[in-house]
Amino acid sequence: MYIKGMVQVLGATYRITRIAPGNYQVTRISDELCAGSFSCRETIEVVALAVDAALLRLIATAAIQRGKTSWMGPRVKLGPSN
Repeated sequence: MYIKGMVQVLGATYRITRIAPGNYQVTRISDELCAGSFSCRETIEVVALAVDAALLRLIATAAIQRGKTSWMGPRVKLGPSN
């Protein structure tokens, strides 16, 4: 596992950890709660555990846009349909 960085979404800070190529775990810093995970390939796929799936999708999108993943190109579609 490799910590890729932090993102702040809706007033909370989340740690993004790479668990496998293209797969990331999201942990809320305030209470070390595993919020869920996401993968980025052709689309963003989320597995929400402790937060709403829509929030986890916002976190994943923020992580990709802010360079906190190893995403290398236009494989992931960030449009509103995700």
